[in-house]
Amino acid sequence: DVGGTANAQTVEAGFRIIMKDPNVKAILINIFGGIVRCDRVAAGVIEAYNKLGNINIPIIVRLQGTNAEEAKKLIDESGLKVQSAILLSEAAELVKKAVA
Repeated sequence: DVGGTANAQTVEAGFRIIMKDPNVKAILINIFGGIVRCDRVAAGVIEAYNKLGNINIPIIVRLQGTNAEEAKKLIDESGLKVQSAILLSEAAELVKKAVA
């Protein structure tokens, strides 16, 4: 949980914790932007990914709420190996395909 003050540092810290576990097959970031803006979290994901370098775990970001469409566009146009979805069911399918 990155809370209402999500930024690149909190996302990066989360990535580092998750990537320590060799059993992790995919990362699903579920953002419901009620307090925090989705575009701010998306920018944090992009910045953290770039800072960490090549991440060999599939990353799927589900965006719902404030500025979700803008956030999806940021991720989709980032050129990174990060997939985005608006619906949770769509994100779950992307995770399912990524780990198959």
